[in-house]
Amino acid sequence: MKKSTNIFNKIVLIAGILNFPIGLGTVYQAVSTKTGEDLIHSAVVGLFIMFAGAAVIWATKKLNTRAPLIVWNGLVRLINVFIVAYAALGDGVSQMTLTITGMDLMLAIIFTIGTVKVTEIPFSKLIVGKTNDL
Repeated sequence: MKKSTNIFNKIVLIAGILNFPIGLGTVYQAVSTKTGEDLIHSAVVGLFIMFAGAAVIWATKKLNTRAPLIVWNGLVRLINVFIVAYAALGDGVSQMTLTITGMDLMLAIIFTIGTVKVTEIPFSKLIVGKTNDL
């Protein structure tokens, strides 16, 4: 395994692992402070954050076969950045949210560009779920 692949895998693995406390915190906050639709929406978001973490952790085990999962996780993070930026045009986006979004932007770039560079699979193949093994 190349050194760049090993470093990339570690970054993705750490980011995936960190999704679990973030997801659990989101679910806990939803259950303890919200009711009705807000509870449902927030709890589902927290659970999806944990699922996304599990998916990228799983993807690191066979990177050349599962690389599209990492690219799509990066793209979802990038969409999140645009949504938060749009929300920040109004009022009520905390500094903590902006800081986390900045980290998401870094991970989005690392996940999308890094996957292409490390696997040497074109972005056009990864975006449609193909790899060199498929």
